[in-house]
Amino acid sequence: MIGFYDDMADMARELLAPEDEGGLGQGTVQLKRVTLGTPPNEWTPAPETVETWRLSATVKRLHQRYENGVLIVETGDMVTFAVPEVEPQITDKLIIDGAERVITSLTPIPPAGTAVSWKAWCAA
Repeated sequence: MIGFYDDMADMARELLAPEDEGGLGQGTVQLKRVTLGTPPNEWTPAPETVETWRLSATVKRLHQRYENGVLIVETGDMVTFAVPEVEPQITDKLIIDGAERVITSLTPIPPAGTAVSWKAWCAA
């Protein structure tokens, strides 16, 4: 069964690849993670390390969505992306065509077991 999910993840990666690579992906989408190092002393802020990963993704503007069976009316973007090199976290940010966006909801697809893609919601 594990091979099945690996095949599905590969298929999602191919389908969501950028258009110039033959996929259906749109624009440029990146995953951004900021991690804090150890501060050198008590009064100096900790140094930040910023990492970004390019995603094979598609972006869809929505004005309402269902989440956990509840209708939420809010304008934002639903970003569907293939499994990246690192597991996404709710504290990460998405960069959509150069604009940094905060992730407000992050769900693996399927929600249990091996993820073959991810769905993130970013408020507009």
